[in-house]
Amino acid sequence: MQQQLDFIAYIQRMLNEGDFSATYKFALLHAIADICVEHPLQQPDSELVITLDELVDKFILLYWHHAVPFTAGSNGDAALLKQNTGKQSKVISVLYECQQNNIRNIRQLKQSQYWSEIYRATLATLKDGPLWRLQILSKQAECFLYLHTNSSKFITLNSGIAYSFRRFYDLVVYLAKNAWLQKIQSIKDNQQLIGPQSQLQQFLFGVDRNALNKARPVLIEIQRGQCFYCNKPLNNNSADVDHFIPFARYSTDLGHNFVAAHSACNNSKRDHLAAQRHRDNWQQQNLVEHTAVLSSELAAYFYCDAEKSRAVSDWAYSVAQANGAKLWLSKDEFVYAGTTTTVVAKPLILHINALAANDQVATEQAADSLLLPYFPDIKIACGHFKTGDAGNAEHVAAPIGFGTLNPEKHFLAHASGNSMNGGKNPILDGQLLLLELISPTSAGSLQNCTVAIERQDASGDNQYLLRDVKKVADGQYLLIAKNTDYPPLAADETMRTFARLKGIVE
Repeated sequence: MQQQLDFIAYIQRMLNEGDFSATYKFALLHAIADICVEHPLQQPDSELVITLDELVDKFILLYWHHAVPFTAGSNGDAALLKQNTGKQSKVISVLYECQQNNIRNIRQLKQSQYWSEIYRATLATLKDGPLWRLQILSKQAECFLYLHTNSSKFITLNSGIAYSFRRFYDLVVYLAKNAWLQKIQSIKDNQQLIGPQSQLQQFLFGVDRNALNKARPVLIEIQRGQCFYCNKPLNNNSADVDHFIPFARYSTDLGHNFVAAHSACNNSKRDHLAAQRHRDNWQQQNLVEHTAVLSSELAAYFYCDAEKSRAVSDWAYSVAQANGAKLWLSKDEFVYAGTTTTVVAKPLILHINALAANDQVATEQAADSLLLPYFPDIKIACGHFKTGDAGNAEHVAAPIGFGTLNPEKHFLAHASGNSMNGGKNPILDGQLLLLELISPTSAGSLQNCTVAIERQDASGDNQYLLRDVKKVADGQYLLIAKNTDYPPLAADETMRTFARLKGIVE
């Protein structure tokens, strides 16, 4: 346990005390975490040998999407985001050249005449830069992760380090990506390309939706036209391609990790791991019966390695069992990892206590006359926690275009501040928000949702805050602002998530 605490403290120190003139160290941290997940461990205190070939492969995979022009408004290299404060990265330049010569994926790259050049460039970048500099903190080497042997072939993670990377994978990757993102935003040459608001995170680290479409017909065929989870017929044109091990937990597309599912099943599962019976079916379908088909049909678009997919699955489920996590069985049904105990999430009928007795609203009114509670004195802070008064409720006409609304669940309040003014769907100071009350049994997964959080200050007054939710290691949650000027907050026992953002009322 102490080593795991030391590991977290070291990662924090590394990001605070390290010298980051480029993004390579963040990529190396991400790559090591990925490789630790992909290698089965014999014991928690085992060492792990990682070859430089493995690190080169990971580097190229991580930077592949970064070598795509960020904007169509500029030509050639000018449209590429820089990864350092000097000239463009050699790795990015060579990858860009490959893509301009119709190399569309890593498999084609390895079979092309360009592979030797990109391999040498990446290996040189690793050895000259991050590999032996990652662990230099405040100008001194502190080799907590691996010894600086200057080997030309491999590094060896110290005893227990691979286990810690596996245990805290979500947190390490989140921190690495967030620091990587901030570094790219801080480079002066990138700022004109990026602009004040952009989809930079999705561009750098998102899912390739076009490639996912290639997997759909293959999966539908091997599943005989049925949804993987509920076994009911699929509409071939609208079936979702689901990451069986959620992309939020392991952000590399593996060809054997996909299943075809109804949108309703996929949306209900979201970022949960599926129950053991689904895992058994996935292993039988993708890793036994159809492993060769998936490899031959999808290798042109994804990395295909059935044993690596199995290792990632073993890791994800072992962490879930250690944390006592709930696994998704079906809509509103979960089981605890390692048990067969079913948990049914039954929606509760919620009442907004601030409604006055003479303000009762008939919920069976026509939609055009439905009234919702409006709290003019609650300011949902898009900044820091802000004090508000929930005792003064008015009633206003329900906004249209948001589906079925219920005055016992839905209410209106204004945003205040600029911390959520960023990303694809910014929330501006003063905008009117439509929110839905939730409780522990009706919330479902809040991963990547925008929620309203309540806490009491020292005087007992209620304070309110709006943030996106990100789950990290040990079942903990970070509250993330869309505006990167505001640092993440760690959720604690003083905070209560009481509502989910349903939309912005224009």
